[in-house]
Amino acid sequence: MNFFQHGVASGDPLQDRVILWTRVTTAEPSEVQLEWEVAEDLSFQRIVCSGVTFAKIEDDHSVHVDAEGLNPGCHYFYRFHARGETSVTGRTKTLPVAGVGHLRFAQVSCSKFNAGFFNAYARIAERDDLDFLLHLGDYIYETANIPPSGQTAGAEIGRPFEPLHECKTLADYRMRYSQYRRDPDAQAMHAALPIIATVDDHEFADGAWRGGADVHEEDNDGPWAERLKVCFRVRWEWLPIRHPDPADTQRVYRSVQFGGLADLFLINTRTYRDQPVPAPEMNAPERTELGPEQREWLFREFEESKSRWQILGNPSVLSTTWRENISEEIKLPLLKTKLIAADGNGPDYDQWDGYPAEREQLLNLFRKHLGSTVVLSGDIHVGMVCEVEENPFEEKRDVVAVEFINSSITSQNLDDKMKWGYRTDSLKYEQAILREFPHVKWCDFDSHGFNIVDVTEERVQVEYWGVDTVTRRSKGVSLNSTWVVEHGTPKLLRIR
Repeated sequence: MNFFQHGVASGDPLQDRVILWTRVTTAEPSEVQLEWEVAEDLSFQRIVCSGVTFAKIEDDHSVHVDAEGLNPGCHYFYRFHARGETSVTGRTKTLPVAGVGHLRFAQVSCSKFNAGFFNAYARIAERDDLDFLLHLGDYIYETANIPPSGQTAGAEIGRPFEPLHECKTLADYRMRYSQYRRDPDAQAMHAALPIIATVDDHEFADGAWRGGADVHEEDNDGPWAERLKVCFRVRWEWLPIRHPDPADTQRVYRSVQFGGLADLFLINTRTYRDQPVPAPEMNAPERTELGPEQREWLFREFEESKSRWQILGNPSVLSTTWRENISEEIKLPLLKTKLIAADGNGPDYDQWDGYPAEREQLLNLFRKHLGSTVVLSGDIHVGMVCEVEENPFEEKRDVVAVEFINSSITSQNLDDKMKWGYRTDSLKYEQAILREFPHVKWCDFDSHGFNIVDVTEERVQVEYWGVDTVTRRSKGVSLNSTWVVEHGTPKLLRIR
């Protein structure tokens, strides 16, 4: 019997420890004892720590080990043993200490199982130059295989969701995560490097907010608070997660320090926010995307940061994707990618555009770190590079930060939805968007892939990598664009 059908994973590294994860596949109701070991070398001749743990049925037989006593900024290898079987070997890395001069990681989001193969994960796993993977949310999709109107159906590629219906119960979410974690490309990625992750809405339900979701009906689906508890519980069971606050298992927001080079602030823009509403209601000054407690934490931590760079891990797009008197020429791509309201007459109030008062406060915070703030965003399934401004359409520019929005791992973008050829009809719309949105410096509405973020004292460089297809397993990958922001100025420079 193969006990380790879901592979291994590591995540939430610190300078002296990292969470190690695996799961035992068994029908036994009792707990299963496992041994684990961490070594400096692949042959496990130099073991630095080891121990015993138990896979318990109440945790869906998942295992989390906080491997302590490690050295900072070092690679380690790890594996598990159970009843004569040994897992695959994983590799992980701890965070650096003060004085580190270089950081390099992958940036991803939106991996929809029934929309495509995880070729981007496979290409990331093959690299040997990354410190970790930053996942900005939608690690899973909870939706039904045949979704309700307003959501995009999956591709006909033989990858239907398990279960076929929308996830709503503990068993449903466990089955969906199990399907994702059996995928060989996801397993390869997790075995290759640690993950640092936040959440978007599909870890819960489409359009999630503090009191519900677009597709959640309490009369049929039960209390939203109970569904959230289930979602956070199963996410912890299936990912290598360290709770930022053990007393609050639904807290995701936290900061990660990289030895004075950069502070990474991870936020949750879904389960604390007010319900998304269109204009004019969305303009109320008290409306919040972050929630009071998270906002107080973020503003305090951001203001107190003494690192060279401040990086915001932001699941929802910060830059505006709407303007008055928008031309008919660009309405189609913005509607199809949900970057404006469904009626075409206002901003997409599901993003930061729907919380303008709090966004203005956030931009004022960025001004205190002018020239050192970088925003990394996901969610919208298209790649964009933006200069973050409060009023981007005024003649006088007021750039306070830069934003790099990654494309999706597989979730459908413009050419998928329109069913025209890759990098064909989308090009004219992209050019029109660049003409009408001066703060958008580059966009790619077709590619699936990942970003590589490279940080030094002098600059942050972001590469946009695209895979050649997601409808089959393929090794094709290309570098589509490269951008640099130099420390001390919030201006962008394209070098490819």
